[in-house]
This record gives sequence, C-alpha cells and structure tokens, in this order.
Amino acid sequence: MAGHYLTRRSRSATWAWNLSIFALALLPISVAFFRLHVLDQAALSLSLLLAGGIAALGLLLALFAILLIWRGGARGGGRAVAALMAGCIAAVPFLGAAYLFSKYPNGHSAETTGMRQALAETAAPVAPISTLDGVLVGRNFQATASTVYQAARAALEKSGMTLVDVQTPEMLRPQGPDLGVSGTVTVPIPTLRDSLNLDEDEDETSDDPYADLDSDDYTIRAVGYVPLFGFPSDATIRIVETDGTTYVDMRSVSRNLERDLGQNRRLIQGFLSRLDEAMKIEEGITPDS
Repeated sequence: MAGHYLTRRSRSATWAWNLSIFALALLPISVAFFRLHVLDQAALSLSLLLAGGIAALGLLLALFAILLIWRGGARGGGRAVAALMAGCIAAVPFLGAAYLFSKYPNGHSAETTGMRQALAETAAPVAPISTLDGVLVGRNFQATASTVYQAARAALEKSGMTLVDVQTPEMLRPQGPDLGVSGTVTVPIPTLRDSLNLDEDEDETSDDPYADLDSDDYTIRAVGYVPLFGFPSDATIRIVETDGTTYVDMRSVSRNLERDLGQNRRLIQGFLSRLDEAMKIEEGITPDS
C-alpha cells in the first residue's frame, strides 16, 4: 500500500528572507535621504538602528529556519540560506562600525604632534592619543614655506577638501584710523585712477585671493567630509618655515559628531600622503604610478 507525504514550507524562512531584504534596502535608502536633506542626523541614527535590529532579527530567524528544516525536513531550505546571506551582508556595515568604535571609543578630533604641542601651550583641550595607531606625525621639508603652501593647496584639492581661509602674519591689519584718513583730515583721500589695475585680460588666478601669497608662516583653514555620509570636519593646517626647513602640522575636528570613529585621523593621514606626492611634483620628481 503506497503512501503520500506532504511537506510544509517553513514560515520562518520566508520571514527571515523578508526581514533581511528589508534591512538591506533600508541602509542605502536612509543614507540617500540623509544626503538629500530629507532626514536629519537624529532621524538617520534611528533609521540605521532600525535597520541593524531588523538585520539581526532576520539572521536569527534564518538560523532558526535552517535548524528546523535540517531536523524536520520542511521545504524552504534555499530561502533560509539566501536569507542568512542577505542578513550577513546587511550586518557588515554594523560590524565595521563596531570594530571602529572599539578602536576609537572616544574623541571627535585628531592632530599631529606639533599641533598638539601648540594647543597644549595655549591650554586648548586635546583628545587622548590612541595607542593602537600611535601618534600622528607632521611633515618637514627642505623647501621654502611658499613652495610647501602651493603643494598643500594641491593636496587639499586632491583630498576633496574645501579651502575656507588662509592667514599669514603679513595679512594682519595694524590697529589705527581707517585707511585714507591722514592726521586730522576726516575726508577720505581719493585713489588715483592711474593706480588701479583695469586690465580686462587679467590672469584668472586674480579671482583666487590666496593664490600668490608669499610668507614663511601660513594658517590654512579647510573643511573635509566623511565619505558616504558627508559629515563635515573643520581642519587647520600650519605651515611654518624655520632656518630653511618648513614644518607642516594639522588638526581636524568633527563639527557634528561626538565620536568620529577615527575619521579625523584618516583625513589627516590622507592629506599628508597627498602632500608628500605634491611635494615630489614641486621638486620635479615624478611619483610612482
């Protein structure tokens, strides 16, 4: 006498698949909405936490479904394995963030040793140095400060950072009466028309007020951005020439984050690496490709 056995499909496998796919889709959607300014930072955090929780639940259900299918012979093994793989992919960003958090549990800024010493002298607060990666060391070049400054401008551009301001000691205005007022005369002295540069074919670099600065001491302020999320960091770069040697130090501070997960360190390291390459070009050395 022949018998016919019916095998049911595992519901947990279907639920695990649906949850894992939803978490996998929620991650890029959350980031895209944040970059489009639909979500603010608080809403982004909640959305990412929701995606992480759903991904974890999907992984647990996928493991549970595989165990039931293995023991009871229910249908849906392929769906359960696919849900497990999708859940693992969705969990990768959270595992990476957890690793970075364990490596950089505190701080939202970073600086080179020279900048740290300068901040210590002014009693400015500095974050503790991470012992895992060691200290960040600035650069020194046997070149003039103006040469290093031009290389730093190129390194900023290649790093995707935005130049905000450049200050030199020569740019500081002396305290005193307004320009154009002499002695007790209260009427501004007119500027002769012949002293103005009215050349319409003026070089395009004239639109850049920081292009041709010549000094032995520069303070550059720029803004860098976290990849993917675009969180801004305010960077300060010091270029100082002393006895024929030019020293470069840098500090980067996250504007909106309490913990940067090492991003400011990576921003400084990336800039200094590109500065080394730019200096090779300034010195006529072709960098290795």
